[in-house]
Amino acid sequence: MKKYIITTESGSDLSKEMIDRYNIKVIPMYVTMGDQTYPDGSFDVQKVFDHYEKTGNLPKTSGSSPQDNTEVFKQIFEEHPDAYIIHIGYSAVTTVSFNAANIAAQEFENIYLVDSKFVTIGAATIVKATAQFIEENPNASPEEIITFVEDIRERTHMVFLPKTLQYLKAGGRVSNLAYYGASLLNIHPSIKLENGYLVSGEKYRGPYDKCLKKMFKNFFQSHKIDPETVLVVGTPGVEDVQKEMIHELLREHGVEELRWMNAGAVISSHGGPGAIGIAGIEYKQ
Repeated sequence: MKKYIITTESGSDLSKEMIDRYNIKVIPMYVTMGDQTYPDGSFDVQKVFDHYEKTGNLPKTSGSSPQDNTEVFKQIFEEHPDAYIIHIGYSAVTTVSFNAANIAAQEFENIYLVDSKFVTIGAATIVKATAQFIEENPNASPEEIITFVEDIRERTHMVFLPKTLQYLKAGGRVSNLAYYGASLLNIHPSIKLENGYLVSGEKYRGPYDKCLKKMFKNFFQSHKIDPETVLVVGTPGVEDVQKEMIHELLREHGVEELRWMNAGAVISSHGGPGAIGIAGIEYKQ
């Protein structure tokens, strides 16, 4: 029986419970505010919003370096010389992180890399499912595990709803015209992942909570999601009453447990305060 250890970047927003439960090793991504650069996960995410409100400058995010990956890979092999590393990377088209992991992996043997083609809880959903697959199939080969990841990532769906488009506008992902038009008409565009890219999804009109309900309803109507795979993420600013509302919405679709993830600084820098997202894996046809 092989010893497998999963690695991924901090931008996958895994909860501490999930990290501890499956012994996942997390490689840091970075956030720069002013002239200071911080590892993602090393500070209170609210600091991102405070910096923007104070300076008007959006924090800059960056991927992990080859050295970051090398340090984690080296530590794993020092502790477990016979281990096999399964690296499930943050969407390769959005950051240099996956390329950095690939460069670092050349120094070692028994490292297998696969692009999740997702960010935040989309990637976390795939990591969690892979960890469960390994537990249930301890004799699987590395190739079989990679094949499993490549299969489920095509059936994974993720969408999130920013409460404000201010941060996406500041980052150049939304034009001034679209921003002011959405504000004037009280429109909340959703953001989804397609082949690794963040693209505009359905547009909902009305108060944010009403739009959130529509987004969740549309998510389950559009995909036959396995309720056991559903994860929900929120950036700082989500209210407890909204979490209760979400839990009730999930119950209506057979999701009994609210698996809530707190968004890290990387996605929060783009989504802004109060953004909420959902991810899950569609049943295999």
